[in-house]
Amino acid sequence: MEKYKTIHEEIESATNRDVAKQVNISLVAVAVIVAGVLFGLWGMTFEDPNSSMPTFLFTASTLFGLGGVVKLLTSRNGYVYRPTKSRLKPLTVYYDVHASDELQNALQMKRPEVLGQLRRVKDNGVKVQALVSSDNRFAAVQVLEYVPYAFEAVTPVMYFKEEEARRLSAVLKG
Repeated sequence: MEKYKTIHEEIESATNRDVAKQVNISLVAVAVIVAGVLFGLWGMTFEDPNSSMPTFLFTASTLFGLGGVVKLLTSRNGYVYRPTKSRLKPLTVYYDVHASDELQNALQMKRPEVLGQLRRVKDNGVKVQALVSSDNRFAAVQVLEYVPYAFEAVTPVMYFKEEEARRLSAVLKG
C-alpha cells in the first residue's frame, strides 16, 4: 500500500497555493499581558516598606502575565481559502467498512452524489476527512481506513473547487 500524506500534512506543505495557514493573535491575551506589566510597574511606585500592596500587585502582575502568555500560546490557528478568504472547517464522516472501494472511486472520479447513497455509520473502519471552506467553494478530502491502532490514508488528498465543492459539502454535511 502506498503511503500518502495526511490532509493536514498536505495542506501545511507548500503544494497547495489556494490554502494559507492563519494565526489569530488574541487581543484579550495581549490586554492581559499589558495589564500584568502595568500592575508590576504600579507595584514599583510604592515607597512604604510596611505596605502589602506591592506584594499583591507583583503577584497579580505574575498571574496576569502568565495567564496572558498561556492564552497567547493557545490562540486559534486555522486554514483559509485564499481566493475568498473564507475559513476552512474540519469535517469527519464515517462510512461502512465495506463501502471503502466505492467511496474511493466516487471521490477520485469527482462524483460526490454517490457518497449520499453509501451507508454512514458511527466510528467505523473507514472515514472521510475533509476541510471545507465556510462559503463551500473549496474542499480538500481524503479517505482513511482503520489499521490496528490508527487511521491510515488510503487516497491522496483530493481538491474540489466551486460547484464540485458545493455538491460535496452538501453531501458530507447532509
